[in-house]
Amino acid sequence: MAEICAHPQGKLTSEQEWSLCGTGDLPLLSRHPEWQPTIAAPTTPCAMCSAATIVTVTDLQNFPAYAAPTGMEPNGWAIVGLAANFWAGASAQIGEGLLLGEPAQVMFTPIGYRWNYGDGSAASSPTGGASWEDLGLAEFSTTPTSHKYTAKGTYTVTLTVSYRADYSFGDQGWRPVEGIVSVPSAPFTVVAAKESTVLVAEDCNANPHGPGC
Repeated sequence: MAEICAHPQGKLTSEQEWSLCGTGDLPLLSRHPEWQPTIAAPTTPCAMCSAATIVTVTDLQNFPAYAAPTGMEPNGWAIVGLAANFWAGASAQIGEGLLLGEPAQVMFTPIGYRWNYGDGSAASSPTGGASWEDLGLAEFSTTPTSHKYTAKGTYTVTLTVSYRADYSFGDQGWRPVEGIVSVPSAPFTVVAAKESTVLVAEDCNANPHGPGC
């Protein structure tokens, strides 16, 4: 068995101060008997990786959460007194960048949806909703994210999604970020009309079950 012996003038943590002595297949790392044991420090220590580090949403400038796509049915219009269905396609997002000066990942998870229907009404939901077909419901059915307009008009609908954020330095696991990130989606227009004046996309005689028939 060979030994790797410390140079008399060397340091335990300095690679160039070690020299090989003896022969063998399994070298043994040893030090001068008068030296105190030391541990080499990382060359680039992560100053913010401590579990005691507190990260808030104001620290996430390098990690934008993207706006959720939206949809509604009937597409762009509604019948006064009947439910119009709305949904959002938000999902978890993971981004990479510098957090407090250190390489990190940040994950955004949607936890709440706030709809403003443009007529003075608003509603909150813990989920983004889905189409009538995906929910297995008939057209104009009430859903957790649907809305009934009570008067004719053109309305601007807005959605704000609330995200919980978590961060990770390297392989240290996810830790929560203090605060909530709110991201507005692009507004869109809905035209509400009386049932007798609604233009439908299909011939209701040929397809009585078409949208609006």
